[in-house]
Amino acid sequence: MDEVNVFKALADPTRLKILECIEKGERCICEIIPYTEKSQPCVSQHLKVMKHAGIINERKDGTKIMIKASNDKIFQIIDQVKKLK
Repeated sequence: MDEVNVFKALADPTRLKILECIEKGERCICEIIPYTEKSQPCVSQHLKVMKHAGIINERKDGTKIMIKASNDKIFQIIDQVKKLK
């Protein structure tokens, strides 16, 4: 996991919203799209960036694509940044 790519990936409100959606556990992309209120292509592009940065993992479950955080410590990092306000 490259730190620069992780911070770049976290520097977008939509990506933070996606992480907020999966914080409690694995979710289907079909649940993430309405949660973010963004289009499917938009969400897919953001997921690609986060996957490239090593923040998320995906797996197929039949026809569904399931997304989860690759390491739950990412949520601690986000919480620490929120405390800087």
